[in-house]
Amino acid sequence: MYSAIRTFVRRAFPAATARQPAVTAPHVRTICMNACRGMATGPAAGGHISDELLDKLGSLSTQALIDGLWVMGWPTSHIMGARPLTEGQKKMIGRAITIQFAAARPDIAADKPSGTDSPEYEAFELVNGKEVIVMSSVGPWESVGGDIKFLRLFQRGCAGLVTDGSVRDTAVLREYGFPVFSHSTTPRQGPHVHQPWSCNTVINCGGVVVRPGDAIIGDQDGAVVIPASHAQQVYDIAHSREVIEEIVKEELTKNPGPPGKFYPFMSGKIKPNSPLGQLLTSKGVKFVHCAARPGTRLGVSTVAPTGATLGSRRTVGGPSNMSTYTQTEAHYQSVLKQFAEHRACAVLRTPIVGACTPAMNAAVDGGFKLVEFTLTTPGCLDSVAEYASRKDVLTGVGTVMTVDDAKRALDAGAQFIVSPVLIPEVVEWCAANKIVCAPGCQTPSEMVQAWKLGAPIQKLFPGVAGGPAWVRAVSAALPMLRINPTSGVEISTAADYLRAGASSLGFVAPAFPPKLVENKEWDAISKIASEIQAAVKSA
Repeated sequence: MYSAIRTFVRRAFPAATARQPAVTAPHVRTICMNACRGMATGPAAGGHISDELLDKLGSLSTQALIDGLWVMGWPTSHIMGARPLTEGQKKMIGRAITIQFAAARPDIAADKPSGTDSPEYEAFELVNGKEVIVMSSVGPWESVGGDIKFLRLFQRGCAGLVTDGSVRDTAVLREYGFPVFSHSTTPRQGPHVHQPWSCNTVINCGGVVVRPGDAIIGDQDGAVVIPASHAQQVYDIAHSREVIEEIVKEELTKNPGPPGKFYPFMSGKIKPNSPLGQLLTSKGVKFVHCAARPGTRLGVSTVAPTGATLGSRRTVGGPSNMSTYTQTEAHYQSVLKQFAEHRACAVLRTPIVGACTPAMNAAVDGGFKLVEFTLTTPGCLDSVAEYASRKDVLTGVGTVMTVDDAKRALDAGAQFIVSPVLIPEVVEWCAANKIVCAPGCQTPSEMVQAWKLGAPIQKLFPGVAGGPAWVRAVSAALPMLRINPTSGVEISTAADYLRAGASSLGFVAPAFPPKLVENKEWDAISKIASEIQAAVKSA
């Protein structure tokens, strides 16, 4: 910024900066008006992309993202000529920080801020782990930098580098480990051909406009730009496209044949009676206005809102309240079956930063198959995301107080939702989307209300006087309930609760004694977990 101001002053008022005779007032006024007119421009950034949305965009292929923009009627966002530097390099996901190069000329070289004030180094210092440097070169074979310059990007934790030019010192650059997309490699020096001229302005890279803050996603097919202003809309459409492609690919794998019978996927041309329409219907994806609903997860049963259909060219600012969370009946029943089979859930609630994953790992090592991370625990959703790919454990999220909380939990990979109290809108939303939820209830009336709203499991919280005797009385009178006592359940009373009619149990402090978590005594927690499993099995 400061270098830009200095350059502006030097250009706008050359007489003052060069110690030449003062110019007349009219001339000064003209210079100022021209300078201000030159600075009148639109905003560089087009919006902000949250970390959550950035990760969602990064979960999709570049092909799906390109399709999302095409459906919206936008021009291509593929940075042409920018190829992966290394075969198999990790995926590039980040927000754009832009650098514009200007062709070399004596006055350009003289006016460009030098040293650490250079625009490229200003850009590098903006990198903080989730940023991609995008460099617009004056030619495909011109070098935008090499090992020493890009060492700083490595030190800053750069998420990637993209250029329509070339890079030097390839071997060292590959060792840095961050993904690089360039036209090619080159032995050439850059300064005699072009100079870095501006940081975080709107640039053209590979024939594509890039604004600071745009999402930059790169895989083995290339690098694409997702406008920050429309990133959510692109994700909704692109995600629905991938859902359909997964269904079609699965079908063609099971029943080989020409894929043409399932086309087209786009432009609202999916007819209910077509082979594709029938296939999607069989998988639980319903149709409105002859198109599958955008954002639907694979195998989902849902209904699309009017005006929001897959492949339609949606109006900017149109409906965006489409659910992307509905589960299948089979998945819903699978979650309930696992609760009935394993019956003991490890519930982690701790204020200790960094303890979330290792503490739960210890409990799982001791035998727990049902785990609940509470939102009040630091790093909760990060741990849920780590557990999401595990097939040996069913993962849920607790202390869910709002529908948005539930969505965040599911986005991280949760398969069931738990609340400390009965919140009707959360239960109703979960029920509408076939998501297993367990709201906190303390009276039989609350449990029946939760059951009527659609909660298949009723969490007994806080604990009640009488414990197992209370559960026996209520479960006998209301056998349709699945009571899940949590507070007050100890290893010594676990079997009593189950024999009294509890369908499952939650273990909080008994499974994670605060002192053991604080002292990182993971083996001791694993031992306790084994004892809990033995007590549950004895029932």
